[in-house]
Amino acid sequence: MSASATGRHPAPGGLRFVQDLVNTAAGRDPGPDPFQDAGRADSWLRAALGAWSAAASQPAPGIELDDSDLVPLRDHRERLRTALRVQPGSPSTAGSAATPDAPATGEVTARILLTSTPGGLVRYEPFESGWRAVRGLTTTEALLAQVRGTWPRLKVCAYPACGVCFYDASPNRTRVWHDTRTCGNRANLRASRARK
Repeated sequence: MSASATGRHPAPGGLRFVQDLVNTAAGRDPGPDPFQDAGRADSWLRAALGAWSAAASQPAPGIELDDSDLVPLRDHRERLRTALRVQPGSPSTAGSAATPDAPATGEVTARILLTSTPGGLVRYEPFESGWRAVRGLTTTEALLAQVRGTWPRLKVCAYPACGVCFYDASPNRTRVWHDTRTCGNRANLRASRARK
């Protein structure tokens, strides 16, 4: 997925890592899925962790991925996408109660190491390796976003062929399309044709 999908409506702080993960395979022309090859997955993860580190003011963890991580990482991404998908015409509930893995698998344990610095700051980093470390970071960011009240604003476009994850910065949190001119117009046109 190109950065343009995330770049239009980026999530604040470390929540952007969740958004970037979901957007690795979204849109009508996403390009190759970086999670089909361990080398590409590692390259994506290094770049995403660098951006996460800067946004969350946390040191970037040294997570490495190998071939055994690819399928569970893709599954985790799709569970996130399902948890964040909004439905047009219904109250915006994306992410309101769901945790990243809850829709498909029930409760999931994510192990995170919390470290208190002498200055009173708390650092957090994954306590596991591979895809589980990625799950740990996304789960931590979901928790922090729930505490801040920003989790319900992270959504996946309601247009099924799109799937772009965006941050809804509107005052009433009612956006359902990542781009109303394209996805919204297509869906509304189809609905109009169906009514006729």
